[in-house]
Amino acid sequence: MEFKKLVKARRSCRAFERSAVTDEQLAAIFEAGQWAPSPLNAQPWEFIVISEEAVKAKVRKIGEAARQAVIDKGGPAWAAKYGMEFLQQAPVLIVVTADPGKGGLGDFFGQKHGALQAASACIQNMMLAASDMGLETLWFTFFAPEKLGEALEIPQHLEIAGILPVGQPGESIKAPPRKAPKVHYQRYRKGEK
Repeated sequence: MEFKKLVKARRSCRAFERSAVTDEQLAAIFEAGQWAPSPLNAQPWEFIVISEEAVKAKVRKIGEAARQAVIDKGGPAWAAKYGMEFLQQAPVLIVVTADPGKGGLGDFFGQKHGALQAASACIQNMMLAASDMGLETLWFTFFAPEKLGEALEIPQHLEIAGILPVGQPGESIKAPPRKAPKVHYQRYRKGEK
């Protein structure tokens, strides 16, 4: 698909068909991710592919616990209605981790998020690649990282950049509204558009 159309066509999906995601499709998604930019070309990301129902159920339970924590702390009202069935509907979940030790030279000048920023670029590439193949995803971050890390036996030094449920969309997804970009020139100016 032509790039501008692809960027506008990609959707955050919360309802999936049960049809399988093929090994070839996963390989294409990972290949797109590996071409993301990263500080010093360190490529700090690693992936965990989850397809077993029992493991997806664990991930859902961790997400539901995070949702309850938000509700208990007086978070936004919409959180109570946020269903997490899609975590088990999606044929595949991809957990994206980042190694903070591969974040480039930022530690020398107080910029400590190079690896997480690179993993974010990787995730964007992966989401676009999936959408280009007729699949959809969601950048899911509604979980306590320490709980998810423990459940999936992720080494403690790795950060979790997100979970991507991947599959055929189970319903038509309407594009959410977009705000006009806030652009400043030469320096930040409050109130400038």
